[in-house]
Amino acid sequence: MRVCLCRRGAAKIVELLRGELPRDEILECSPEEVTRVAQQVEVLVPLIARVGEEALASPRLRLVQQFGAGLDGVEVEVASRHGIYVANVPSGDTANADSVAELAILLMIALARRWPRAQENLRARRVGAPVGTTLMGKTVAIVGFGGIGRVLARRLRGFGVRIVAVSRRGPRGEEGEVDLHVAVSALEEILRQADFVVVATPLNEETRGMIGRRAFASMKRGAFLINVARGPVVEREALVAALESGQLAGAGLDVFWEEPPDPADPIFGLEVVATPHIGGATDISLQEIARGVARNVSRLRRGEVPRNCVNTSSVDAVALAAKRNRRPMARNGSGTE
Repeated sequence: MRVCLCRRGAAKIVELLRGELPRDEILECSPEEVTRVAQQVEVLVPLIARVGEEALASPRLRLVQQFGAGLDGVEVEVASRHGIYVANVPSGDTANADSVAELAILLMIALARRWPRAQENLRARRVGAPVGTTLMGKTVAIVGFGGIGRVLARRLRGFGVRIVAVSRRGPRGEEGEVDLHVAVSALEEILRQADFVVVATPLNEETRGMIGRRAFASMKRGAFLINVARGPVVEREALVAALESGQLAGAGLDVFWEEPPDPADPIFGLEVVATPHIGGATDISLQEIARGVARNVSRLRRGEVPRNCVNTSSVDAVALAAKRNRRPMARNGSGTE
């Protein structure tokens, strides 16, 4: 089976996939080559590449398998119409959640201790400044309480913070992991209390732009925002305005509105600590994600439905319709046998 990773230069991921799939041919392509390569492979692994109508029209392609959780660049409905499975490796299934949670804490501490200013003072040979803040005693709002959110809550316990979880449905039996768990309808009320707001929710139509002007206006003045989810969950212009006005004391960003981001983007001149979408880029996380991808490629080879497939019922419906269309007609032309 031919599997294509839609990103050149990701040598470590290619090495891991080849180790997990020794029977298969692992290829690489750039995001611009996806449509052409899709005609030649059974499996696409998009990473941050977009997989649209032209690529999904491939008669050979059978699975779009994300290397991780995010599927916002894949036109799932189009894939379903073509009978192509779309699957991911959710954060809760791997150490990815642990890795992203650790990075979120890194960004929190870097903001609290005013890391960019500290580096400036180091270069200027000034010591004893800037004065930062501690996490201890602060309120942390975790927006999105899936795999990453739960791990983050557990990791934060040792910092002596008050933890508030915000999720779509509210409490589901995890009350012991946090001090308060509310539904998203109470988001603005929670934002008024939070010193740190960590965005860890998936990107979908409900969450796109969730953290916008209204949300920033609700936040405690001088709070910090950390986004380890997806860039478009936060409205860019609203974030810039909040930083420029001082409503936000700073932002920690591992994800962006376009990736890779433009290094000349003016947002990097504000109180921002940024990393290049490396939340899940750790040794253990990449190994476990590679195993999840390999399991699904093996399932596909055996004729089984991939795990964590987001369009199984739609693909099954397409397959059933195709089977009916191939059914031989009776000699009387009635379609019955």
